[in-house]
Amino acid sequence: MYPIRQNLFITKILVPVLNNCEQKSAIHAAHVIAGDENVLLTGFIYVPDDQSLSTAAVDARKLRQTLKQLYKVKRGDKWAQVNVSHNPWGELVNAVKREDVDLLLLEWPCHFDSLKVSVTEVLSQAPSNIAIVNQHIGPSIKTMLIPIRGGPYAELSLRIALSIHNSNNAQISSLHLFPNDITREQDAAFKGVDRVLKNLPEIKREEVVTDDPINAVFETAKKYDLIIMGASARPIDEVPSIGPVAEKIMRESRNGVIVVKTKLDYEINP
Repeated sequence: MYPIRQNLFITKILVPVLNNCEQKSAIHAAHVIAGDENVLLTGFIYVPDDQSLSTAAVDARKLRQTLKQLYKVKRGDKWAQVNVSHNPWGELVNAVKREDVDLLLLEWPCHFDSLKVSVTEVLSQAPSNIAIVNQHIGPSIKTMLIPIRGGPYAELSLRIALSIHNSNNAQISSLHLFPNDITREQDAAFKGVDRVLKNLPEIKREEVVTDDPINAVFETAKKYDLIIMGASARPIDEVPSIGPVAEKIMRESRNGVIVVKTKLDYEINP
């Protein structure tokens, strides 16, 4: 865990726009994180392998008009770009690399269904920092919770929260969970994060002693507009996963959820 520098706000986000998704939550999240001028919306249409790409010509025109309506700030000649492809996820990866974005933001489950890609594939092939959001993020965020212990994605969670605080003046709270059999001072994994949080007075701190972290996070998150958390860190030879805590909250929470993973692959010792 490296020190967070306060100038490390998220400055460029790409959100894919698909013709059979509403993606309102993803677009709301992008604007509250990075501001109107730093959001890039790019259209994607999937065509089955046994069909010609030309069959999507009408849909492409409609999606281009949708993009024009969604944009709050015009972005030159790329502001209504639509990609028609047999492999929309591959096209999106290329667009992320080409545009050199800070964050790719995907809405679960519609983006994954429409891009014909699984969460596991996205996490294992991350072309940039990734944020997966649920369907419950609105245009205004007042309070945020970051469950944080010291994993490799803690810094990205903090960057996103600080970006939202910078653009919306939203309140940030961190949540530190530790089991009954150790003290706060004995939680070695949290020590690096603890040093960072001490230098971030804008973040309020909550602590919960529990042997049931999934339900502790779930219950605490109900008090906040938005929860931001890292995906599970896995050894490089294991299948990537968002993890049981994030999965429960993503599926069951009625409030906004953002699950993040950095572009870098971290080798975790078993």
